[in-house]
Amino acid sequence: MYSCTAPDNAPQKGITVSIEPLRYVTEQIAGNDFDIRVLVPPGSSPETYEPTPEQMKQVANSLAYIDIGLIDFERNLENAIRENMPSIRVINTSENVPLLAGTCGHEAHDHGHGTDPHIWLSPKCLKIMAENVYGQLSELYPDSVEYKAGYERFDRQLDSLDRALQETFAGRQTAFMIFHPALTYLAHDYGLTQIPLENEGKEPSAAHLRNLIETGRNSGIGKVFFQRQFSKNTVDAIAAELGLEAVAIDPLDGNVTDNILHIAQLIANP
Repeated sequence: MYSCTAPDNAPQKGITVSIEPLRYVTEQIAGNDFDIRVLVPPGSSPETYEPTPEQMKQVANSLAYIDIGLIDFERNLENAIRENMPSIRVINTSENVPLLAGTCGHEAHDHGHGTDPHIWLSPKCLKIMAENVYGQLSELYPDSVEYKAGYERFDRQLDSLDRALQETFAGRQTAFMIFHPALTYLAHDYGLTQIPLENEGKEPSAAHLRNLIETGRNSGIGKVFFQRQFSKNTVDAIAAELGLEAVAIDPLDGNVTDNILHIAQLIANP
C-alpha cells in the first residue's frame, strides 16, 4: 500500500497519469491546459514499476490521477488516493471497455486473472478511454468548451484510424507472433490471430517452444515482435528457426495513434 502525503498549498492545475499513452490521450482533449506528469519512466515495465516517494508527493499535489486501472501498482495507488486524498479525482480509463485475456487468440474473453491491460493499442478501445477522460474533465471544468472540441476532434481521428485498419485487414487471415501478448485488443478488433510466446507469463518450455515453431511454420508469419522490457532469447531462437525477422515494438510510445498505425503496418506487411 502506498502513502499519500498532504498536498502543498501552492495553486496548481496538474494531472498525474500512470503511463505515457495517457498523457497523449489527455493532451488530445485538453491541449496544454494541464501540467501532466507521467509515473512510469521510459524503458520501464509497468508490470514491475513502483512509484517513488517523490512521485507520491506529485500525486498528492495533483488535481486528478488518470490510469488504466488494470495494473497492480495502479490498483494500489487508486486505493491509497481514495483512502487518504479523496479530493483527487481518480479517472479509470478502462471503465466500459470490454476486457480480454492476453494469453489466447482473438476469440478469447476474460475479465479476471490474465486480463491484457493494453487497451490503448486499439482505436475502438481508445475511443472509450477518451470518452472517460473527457467526461471527468468536463465535470471538473463544465464551462470549458475547448475540451469538448478537443474530444470530438480526437474521436473523429480515431474513427478515421479505425476505418483505415478495417480496410487494411479486411478479408485477410493474418497471424503474428509476439513475446508478451500486448496486442490482444488490436487482434480482436480486426480479426487477427495473436500467438504469444510467453506461457502464462513465463518463458516457454521446450515442448511449448516446439509447438510454437510448428505453429509458425503453418501460419504464414513473417515477423516475431518483442518489447525491449522483456527477454529476447526466445524471440531470437524462434526467429532463427523459422527464418523470420525479430522486430521491436514499444506499446508505451507517446504518440499512440501513430504507434497503432505503425504496428498495424508491420503486421500487414510480413
